[in-house]
Amino acid sequence: MELTLLGVLLIVVGLVMIVLALIKPIKVKSSESSVAGIILIGPIPIVFGKNVKVTWLILLAGMALLMTISMLILVGALHGG
Repeated sequence: MELTLLGVLLIVVGLVMIVLALIKPIKVKSSESSVAGIILIGPIPIVFGKNVKVTWLILLAGMALLMTISMLILVGALHGG
């Protein structure tokens, strides 16, 4: 029951973040754009980008995402799910 509630809560938070991102776009201070992204193939993150700071930020976000997913899988396995 708790995991179902947590899953629904994560979906709602994700939808709210998408709506907020569409309403208020992020303004770039400089005229130079920075591109970065992450591709998750299983537990292996592949990070790419033009700006080193943005690339590191994406890498940290990917690692946090991987840790969150791993924790949710572990909690689900311990609760017999």
